[in-house]
Amino acid sequence: MATLKEVADLAGVSPITVSRVINNPDAVKDQTRQRIEAVMQELKYSPNLAAKNLATNRSGIIDVYIPENIDLSNPFVMHLIAGISQVLSEQYYSFLILRNRRREHVCDGYIVTGLLKNEIQEFVQYAKDRNRPIILFGHTMIPDIDCIDVDNVLGAKRGTEYLIVQGHKQIAMINVFEDKDYTVDRLEGYKQALTENGITYDPKLVFYTANSVDGGEEITAEIVKKQKVSAIFCATDTIAIGVAAKLKSMGYLIPQDISLMGFDGLGHQMLAKPQLTTVQQPIYELGVLLAEKLLERLNGRETPVKKTVAPVLLEGNSVCFKN
Repeated sequence: MATLKEVADLAGVSPITVSRVINNPDAVKDQTRQRIEAVMQELKYSPNLAAKNLATNRSGIIDVYIPENIDLSNPFVMHLIAGISQVLSEQYYSFLILRNRRREHVCDGYIVTGLLKNEIQEFVQYAKDRNRPIILFGHTMIPDIDCIDVDNVLGAKRGTEYLIVQGHKQIAMINVFEDKDYTVDRLEGYKQALTENGITYDPKLVFYTANSVDGGEEITAEIVKKQKVSAIFCATDTIAIGVAAKLKSMGYLIPQDISLMGFDGLGHQMLAKPQLTTVQQPIYELGVLLAEKLLERLNGRETPVKKTVAPVLLEGNSVCFKN
């Protein structure tokens, strides 16, 4: 097996420069870095990550916290993990998916998603007690805590406005029955769109259900029985799939009788018939950002990051103009 010194000799640089390419590649000029990487590949050199971690007092492991009540096969989780793993693998980091905090183990920091609003402070304190950085997929006003989130207010506003532009005024909203920031924010975006377009917000047009296909099916009969609506805005595509199935079984045509809007755009929207118009979250890109910013924090960044990313409208076939 080749040694670091052999790589340095063949590349015509010092061992320290090879070490920089391994540990901090941005600090090395592109031409030099590329030459060293080519020699590493030629000699099949593998960095001694255990020695590196011992020298830096790190484990080389990041914990990604996803609560037990979130299905790991959910498209949201799959896109998020793909983005995180892309960045961590490039930096020779591994990660563990943490489902609860009942067992202690060594890690260097936490990427956290899926917390209820009252759980955020608790997890922040958990990380502080262990002197490990944390980055939240969500938002918080807690000082010095990094957080990145989808702009859920803007996304829900754009989705609702799209329905209004198509002539809809009686627009029901189906929200998720969870005390999380995104449920509050998506309701707020729905309200803003109505108010700014001269439509009075009616709380009787807002319904809550579980974030599941069954939840969407169960609430749909209640909506059409209680309210005369021409469009339904769903806080998730998963709920919207259930709504579409139930409307069809009740004899309604989508979008001719009732237009339907979702939120997520992670592939589920294509399972509905017709294909959903939805608000698309850039979850893979957010996974990349979360991992990058946590590694920056581990490498000495002190200024907190508090960032939101705008979602985009993704047109399908579930919305039409109301005559």
